[in-house]
Amino acid sequence: MDILDSEDVSGTTYSFTSNLSNDTRYYVTIIPYNAVGSATGCTEESFRTVDPPTVIPSCTTLSSPLHGATNVAVTTDLSWNAVSDATGYRIHVGTTSGGVDILDSEDVSGTTYSFTSNLSNDTRYYVTIIPYNSAGDVTGCSEESFTTETIVAVPNCTVLTNPLNGDSNIALSTSLIWDAVTGATGYRINAGTSSGATNILNAEDVGNVTMFDLSDLPEGETIYVTITPYNAVGDAISCTEESFTTEPLIESKYGVSPNGDGINDFWEIKGIENSPQNTVNIYNRWGDLVFSISNYNNTTNVFRGDANSLTKLGANSLPNGTYFFDIKISGNHNLKKLKGFLVLKR
Repeated sequence: MDILDSEDVSGTTYSFTSNLSNDTRYYVTIIPYNAVGSATGCTEESFRTVDPPTVIPSCTTLSSPLHGATNVAVTTDLSWNAVSDATGYRIHVGTTSGGVDILDSEDVSGTTYSFTSNLSNDTRYYVTIIPYNSAGDVTGCSEESFTTETIVAVPNCTVLTNPLNGDSNIALSTSLIWDAVTGATGYRINAGTSSGATNILNAEDVGNVTMFDLSDLPEGETIYVTITPYNAVGDAISCTEESFTTEPLIESKYGVSPNGDGINDFWEIKGIENSPQNTVNIYNRWGDLVFSISNYNNTTNVFRGDANSLTKLGANSLPNGTYFFDIKISGNHNLKKLKGFLVLKR
């Protein structure tokens, strides 16, 4: 009874006023009592205290991922070798040497740790694990590192740089140019004369380039273009359709009725007077040139249904029917050539 001698306690617990000695066996007898008296014959019990560690534990090393490992899954957990006498481990993890931007002295009781979210791909992570016990934390443990896998993702979309979305008066032969996309191994192009249409290009695979030449585009039309980058994982998703408008067709009435009523007595080609360096040729259905004139101006130099070529084969007045025309324009105008047909009806 050198520790407690018949200590009277009203409850069912007792806190010693000072620490017990280490590595010592203690003998305890607890005797309940009431107004009638104390219990008799109660059994003596005992327990032994342990000797607390007096040595700081040693360092540990990663067992998974191993130090220097590459192509580590972004879903990886950390595991390390258990250390004798360690009661816990403090974990430091960062994306720079000595960094703690991922874990800052995370206290873990076991030898594994599961990250709360996936790690970033293609990133080097630096890990320091510090075992500890009641004697203290180990110091000088080596920092280890590993690099996560490179995950190829579906590429992002791109945008046209030529022509720009919404541009107008674009030449009938033009080059589509777009921004390169990181991770893309090729591009597919859809193009048409209405939104979503593919009558010009239908998922045309142009390879890993950022330019594609278009020619013979329709005059005065809005061209709708969607460029979809792709790689081995798949195609970019929901890429925006862009559009531009080609140079306008020189407005013309595709008919002439030279009957003297003042209506369509000559073929009016609206706007051609603004491009005087022009040549207008008209052919019959057999391809014979029957009319040719330069500087068509909608006033003095016009077609009134009369031939000025091959006149020796017949009258100058051409018969009713369908004729084909060819307009050539030089100078600053974007339009190089225009072909079509007109109807002559007297």
